[in-house]
Amino acid sequence: MFIEESQDDPDDWMTALLRSPIFQRLPPTNLQKILMSLEAVHFNKGEVIVDQGGIGDYYYLIKNGQCELTRRPSPNAKEIRLAQLATGDTFGEDSLLSDAPRNVTITALTDISLLRLNKQQFVSLIKEPSLSFVTYLEMRAALKQGAILLDVRSPDDYENYHLDGSINEPFFSLRMQLKTLNRQKPIIVVCGDGKTSEAAVFLLLRNKINAMILRGGIAGIKPEPADKIEVVAGRHSETIHRERELKQPAGISSDVQDNPVRLLQSEVEALKATNQQLTDKCLKLEFDKQHAERQIRALHKQLEKLTQVLDKLKEG
Repeated sequence: MFIEESQDDPDDWMTALLRSPIFQRLPPTNLQKILMSLEAVHFNKGEVIVDQGGIGDYYYLIKNGQCELTRRPSPNAKEIRLAQLATGDTFGEDSLLSDAPRNVTITALTDISLLRLNKQQFVSLIKEPSLSFVTYLEMRAALKQGAILLDVRSPDDYENYHLDGSINEPFFSLRMQLKTLNRQKPIIVVCGDGKTSEAAVFLLLRNKINAMILRGGIAGIKPEPADKIEVVAGRHSETIHRERELKQPAGISSDVQDNPVRLLQSEVEALKATNQQLTDKCLKLEFDKQHAERQIRALHKQLEKLTQVLDKLKEG
């Protein structure tokens, strides 16, 4: 990798940047600072841009070239190809928003030129002015007005306990469910501590879905003494009322023997691994579908141009 000098280049990447719903939400001064702060970098074909498990340090925009996203569901599993990105696409925000390690590997398919912002610039210029937060009481008021409460934790965490009235759509599969979400109502996103919610809301906003974050997640709920929170224990459909703290359901009964428990845990882990692999494959198919749709639109435009040329030739 080597650093390039940033140059004015009114190509497709600039058009994609200004048309993005995220960037349309930003003040003009922020856009100006972003354009002045973008650092141009270049990777050769075959070079790894982002490593799965690495630390999130930059937000990237593709100026010219192509790259692919791959993921290993587990350390010893086969690498799965998830998507192909091209000029105008962006990546890298999930890790910056959630403070979690990178969840995919991104490799240059061609010689590729990128524009990047470091984490501090991304947070101050893009994240903070883009994301909206609500308190628990504001969330309850919004739900009465028809808002949707979306829990983006894992199915296991949701099954253990969740806020009453919420629906579960884990963050790792949220991209595949965007078309099924109700775009007519505001969505309030909740997770354990609020970090994953930030990445989820950024994704929703980028796809023109009005979304807000429950500040601090479930762990940050601090109701008034007289206020009660409804937390549903999924396995028993039991509503637990409490005033100050969220209580998790009781653990496994002491009369369960060790061997059956370990066997059950092993089966659960195997099912989780299989589920993750299937999810990754579904995500890959969805990205492939989107890529094919883009190609079809491009071919359709070319066909229209050729038809116009043919019509002119016939007239001549």
